[in-house]
Amino acid sequence: MIVLNLLLSALSGGGRTSRYGDWVVVTLPAMAFATSAQEFQQVQTWARARSSMGNVHRDRSLFVERFETVLARSGGGIATRGSRPVLQRLIAGLKQGGLQMDEWSIPHNINESVEIKRKAAGPERAP
Repeated sequence: MIVLNLLLSALSGGGRTSRYGDWVVVTLPAMAFATSAQEFQQVQTWARARSSMGNVHRDRSLFVERFETVLARSGGGIATRGSRPVLQRLIAGLKQGGLQMDEWSIPHNINESVEIKRKAAGPERAP
């Protein structure tokens, strides 16, 4: 009996990866997403060390959930997530690689900066 690792199981049935410089596009049946090559390498190493659960859908879910930064393709059943600066670099890199961005689920306010305002420090109390 051959035991598949989680990576082979997750990519089975038509899954593939394409590298665009520092970015990787992962295409799985019924979904696709982009992430950084470094993060993909880390998740790939993790998935190769795990045995398949025996259920392809469960294996794909575990594989995809492991990514922190994901630019999802529209209608793929997963949501775009990750820090805005990394997503901005990812989008710029994919545009430079020649991908059309209209089919990706890009947050509408990706270019707006988010600042957290701190409360003004109160007067120092004398001991």
